[in-house]
Amino acid sequence: MHSTFIHISDPHEHVHVDDDDSITQPRHLLLSMSHHDEHPQGDDVLPLLNGGRSAASLSYNYSSSPNHRPLFNGQDEQSGYHHKQGQADLGLEERQQDQDLQQGESRLHNTTKLQSLRNQHNKDNLINGEPNGASQINHPRRSERLRNSNGYNHYGVPNYHEKKPSFPTRRLSATIHSSASSPTSPSASSSGTASTPTSPSQYSLPSYNQTSHRLSDKEQDEAISEGRVYTTTTHVNGRFRTRSKSHPELLNIPLIKACQSPSFGCSYSMVIVFLVSFILLGCIFHSNFYHQVDPNSCMYTYMQPKYFKLLGFDRERTAFAGKYGLLLFRDQYDYKLQVPSSMLTEYSNSVYTVDKEAKIQPLGIPALFIPGNAGSAKQMRSIAKEASKYYYENLAEGQRIGRTLSRPIDFFTLDFNEEFSALHGHSLLEQAQFLNDAIAYILSLYDNDRHTDPSLPRPTSVLLVGHSMGGVVARSLFTMDNYRPGSVNTILTAATPHMVPPVTLDFEISNIYDSIESFWSRGFLGSDAPLSNVSLVSIAGGNLDIVVNGESGNIHNIVPQSHGFTVFTSSIPHAWVGSDHVSILWCNQIAAVLGKTLIDVVDASYPEQVKPLEERMRIFRNRLLTGLDDHLEEQSNSKEEEVIVVSEIAHTFVDSNEPLAYPLKASAAHDIDSDDPHLYIMPITSNEDIDTFNLLTDHQLGPDSRLDILLCSDVFGVGSTSSTPSQLSCQYNTLSAIPIPASPAKASSSSNFGRNARGQEFRFVSQKLGELDGVQYVAILDRGRKNGETGFLIAEYVTEADSTMTVETTTLGLLNNGFRVHGFPDRPSLVSTLLLPNIDNSLLTYTLTVDRQGCYVPERFSPMLRQSSWTMYEDRYSVDIASKESGIDINFHGDIPYFERVQLPEKKGIELRFWMDPTCPVPLSVNLQVDKYGSIGKVVIRYRMVVLVFTFLVVVLTLRAQFREFNKGQPFRPFGMMLSQLIGTTFLKFSALLAVIALVQSLQEKTAVVFEYSVPQVPGFSTSRDAAEEIIRGPAGTRTTDQNAYERMIRARIAKNESWFSSIRFSDALLGSNDTFFWFLAPVFFQVAVGIVIMIWMALNGLVRSVAGVLTFVTKRGGRYVIGKAIGNMLTKRSRGVRRRVITTVILFIMVATFVPYQFAFVVAVLVHIVSCVRSLLVAQATTSSQSQAAWDRYHYLMSIFVMFFLLLPCTLPVLMVWIRNLSVQWYEPFSSDHRLDYIAPFIFFVETVTDGAMVPRTPEKGYAAVTNGILNFIVVFLIMFGVRYSWQIFFMSRMWIVWLLVLQLKDKEPAVKVTKAIEGYVRAFTRPSKKRK
Repeated sequence: MHSTFIHISDPHEHVHVDDDDSITQPRHLLLSMSHHDEHPQGDDVLPLLNGGRSAASLSYNYSSSPNHRPLFNGQDEQSGYHHKQGQADLGLEERQQDQDLQQGESRLHNTTKLQSLRNQHNKDNLINGEPNGASQINHPRRSERLRNSNGYNHYGVPNYHEKKPSFPTRRLSATIHSSASSPTSPSASSSGTASTPTSPSQYSLPSYNQTSHRLSDKEQDEAISEGRVYTTTTHVNGRFRTRSKSHPELLNIPLIKACQSPSFGCSYSMVIVFLVSFILLGCIFHSNFYHQVDPNSCMYTYMQPKYFKLLGFDRERTAFAGKYGLLLFRDQYDYKLQVPSSMLTEYSNSVYTVDKEAKIQPLGIPALFIPGNAGSAKQMRSIAKEASKYYYENLAEGQRIGRTLSRPIDFFTLDFNEEFSALHGHSLLEQAQFLNDAIAYILSLYDNDRHTDPSLPRPTSVLLVGHSMGGVVARSLFTMDNYRPGSVNTILTAATPHMVPPVTLDFEISNIYDSIESFWSRGFLGSDAPLSNVSLVSIAGGNLDIVVNGESGNIHNIVPQSHGFTVFTSSIPHAWVGSDHVSILWCNQIAAVLGKTLIDVVDASYPEQVKPLEERMRIFRNRLLTGLDDHLEEQSNSKEEEVIVVSEIAHTFVDSNEPLAYPLKASAAHDIDSDDPHLYIMPITSNEDIDTFNLLTDHQLGPDSRLDILLCSDVFGVGSTSSTPSQLSCQYNTLSAIPIPASPAKASSSSNFGRNARGQEFRFVSQKLGELDGVQYVAILDRGRKNGETGFLIAEYVTEADSTMTVETTTLGLLNNGFRVHGFPDRPSLVSTLLLPNIDNSLLTYTLTVDRQGCYVPERFSPMLRQSSWTMYEDRYSVDIASKESGIDINFHGDIPYFERVQLPEKKGIELRFWMDPTCPVPLSVNLQVDKYGSIGKVVIRYRMVVLVFTFLVVVLTLRAQFREFNKGQPFRPFGMMLSQLIGTTFLKFSALLAVIALVQSLQEKTAVVFEYSVPQVPGFSTSRDAAEEIIRGPAGTRTTDQNAYERMIRARIAKNESWFSSIRFSDALLGSNDTFFWFLAPVFFQVAVGIVIMIWMALNGLVRSVAGVLTFVTKRGGRYVIGKAIGNMLTKRSRGVRRRVITTVILFIMVATFVPYQFAFVVAVLVHIVSCVRSLLVAQATTSSQSQAAWDRYHYLMSIFVMFFLLLPCTLPVLMVWIRNLSVQWYEPFSSDHRLDYIAPFIFFVETVTDGAMVPRTPEKGYAAVTNGILNFIVVFLIMFGVRYSWQIFFMSRMWIVWLLVLQLKDKEPAVKVTKAIEGYVRAFTRPSKKRK
């Protein structure tokens, strides 16, 4: 006897090599056992493999007989006799091994290895359910429940034979036979004497028509190197010769074995998609947090705050007194409250309660702070402290002597107990109602008899400051029934998502946003508009704020420029810092500016307690905007004209064609260390091409500074014959000096922005010469050393067009090559501008490197940069740019998806403005490249809801495929197996469909709406319609102006928002209209969603199987104890009684209708469904052969529904968190909108039916199948069209699907059958053609 046995991992390759060198075409790959003395049968096989004393040899053989019962099939990955990827590592007993092995070949495993394999196999049988193969043998220790003759392996997956296994890994299929019944010769193999299984076709692998051939030694070595053959064993006359190659046994890891099982459905494609998805997600989040992020250079604000909780604001004044509270802030700067100490009680650290009988007598101007989502009432302390400090240090004395009508601000603050207002719309409405009640109570405190100055009017409005969702509450108070008209006319918001909610998981929040937008869209129209006197300023933090997208804070779509604007903290003068979602309130640089702004806009002489709208908006613009654009009014604090006799003061005339660089060179006649004043006179040139005067200095300019600017003219007029004027008529302080961050010659840290001392701030002046009517000279007055240090000043006359360059480029061109500009600008200039009109997509970020080499003259300051965007007031400054070798981050915020494209006046794309010392003739070299890695992080905050929507979309597509196969008569495929199958087919086609939709969207014509700001000139003007004009830029860049454009756009938006369903626009589908270049975003998001679904499926399936394994173990080991018996009863008991289930359901419905929200009931339903999944798995593992298919189908069906339920939890858990939070503050009032039984009843009924063992039936009928596919297809279409904007609809779409599943489950019940037959009869009667009478 001589046979060669080759361990082959690929079932597609069939080789048989026997002693007579004949080659056969086999049908099955068999695991042959040859025994010299005994022929084990039946129950003797397992003991033999598990270390019996009989000497056995394990080998591979092939047989053409179809009647061999395999030990396991190709779809079973957990059997102890099966090794992943074909690595057969079964050994022989040590006494059978050849002691004379040649060439150092490895020894086979001993009996101990076989015993460990048996133990592992037994463990798999215990945990994973019904085994296959080996368990078919009538071993006395195996109960009848472990048998499976119905074609199912121990994972409950049917053995599919018409197709290849879904997992492409090479597998092994084998059969156990004795030497007597399984001959080793080809003739004996074809005789088919082996035992026949119940259903042979269910166990045999398909036959693949591949040519069999003999493997030579060289071919065997090649097969081993390719991983197809791991071991070859030659058996010659009782002697074994083994050739083996080392291969890492990675697939022996239990976790990987479980993953490769058909129940989990792992395949190479799934693994690749999973890894790629999570690598991409990791890169996205890493990029979002660590790349293209502003430096956090905020400084802290220090104070000694006290808070007084006003108990007088009780239930008599508001229905929410037990839930919320009202506090009054006091600092060491503020005046003392005249409240007896006996009426004050220390409530907590720095918080005191004021007895309701105490008489509060505030003396200032009321302001109210509204915290945001999970925000604290104490967050306003930094702004309040800075406002009080500014008033008492600068204005208190003027108020005392009657020179100013400013008053200190009394900062009240609302205590919402850190409620999650962003997650629950009903809570948002309650806060808005409480806000109106609080405003009415605050105004009641300012009675005439309590005010120190009876001549001043009683306050009728309150100034509001809202943070995050508090800004939304401030805007929504106008829509409430208890709103008091005229009680609010000034709103300042910080990090507020005005346009879209941060998360759209609650339908009521979306309805609130729609109602707010509708009201504010109408609010500025007409002479009696309710918002005619309301100003709204939105302050955004920038890219450090990862909670609220800065683009959602853009109010330019809803508020005209005459009533408000959006500005970023990086643009605010004297601040120039980015801020995150919380630091925008405590950052000292920002708080100082906001505190001064609030003090400037208040005016106690008006009942509204603030200045009129026009003056109020001018203050907001001067305080919060940079002033570098043409949106600020010139300051008009000029003195009366002063005549200067030129001969009586030291002076120097400067050539108009050369810049003035102060201080002059040491050889100049003027001594800069002198205490005597000196006048530098710069005549305005008559050259019409020179149109701009620019000046930069590190002095503050003005009467208290060493340097000042004068606008002069010749006393004797333009026609004077004297070339040098003898007398000049000059005016001081008539040019606006704009503060910008300092960039000294020796670079200092850019994080020191924010202090206005010299050396840390520069002053910049840019003035059009055409606006200087009658001015002939610009003079710089140096008052001498006694007024300060020298510093520097550079002034020049330039042609603005010569220092401006426009670069037209494309997104693809920027991605491939970027762009480089050498020798910019053409001639030395103090200010140079680079315009990039085509860079307007905020999803791309850039890196700018600037080089300036060869400048040997000492520079007075280092080159610096300011970048500005086109849609909002967003500016960023970078100092000492030439020394930053790593480059400068260029990023910005743009338009928001699904809304009109609104841009600032005269803005298009981004603008880069450079300041450099013109005395150095060396130009700049500029290189702008796309930061690809930094760009991928921008999609996180902009498309955060896409993750949930697309993962749910993947689940729906998988369910659709499962039901299609199931209705065709196939077993209900496991979710993982179907997911693996769809990755290479349906999902690729669907990704292509998403790409096509995105491409078509991007090709639609886009227009931009530009609202020009103009201050109304008519006294008493109260509407914004005439103060705005629309400029539509078409594809060719044309401009058309329409004075009624604002009203036209708003009315079109009103008509569009009458219903969310009526707002269907193709540009609003999917991710919204975007650049053509970004067509790939939707397919990429979809593939990432597939990876997330894979992870979710693995986790949920592993959870259910782990729980089932633990319960089985406890039942077996703890059967004698109470816990074991209880678990055993739970597993064996089919369901509760009907009466008990009805009572439980009724109690749950009563709780939902009265106390708990329906979201709580849904979470309970999910937990019950998990129990049903575990029970169904255990039942399937213990089911007899005749019922195994139905049991496994039910388990796979429940697991697929479990995945859907799991993805619905984000729609319900947030509201549940709000409810639990309310319970913690002892607020037990029910949510009126969250006690809808119709929202939760389908899920409860469904869970009850599946708990009772219900299974959705097959519906091969065309009608039922069409409805099933139609519902799932409708959900798919809806998710594409509205899913991202209205993601809360996911829950209601799922409810519709669950209702249909209930109909299918009940359709075969007797009452349902009668109703169905009646309906079918009516339908047939209605559709039957009438027969004509003869």
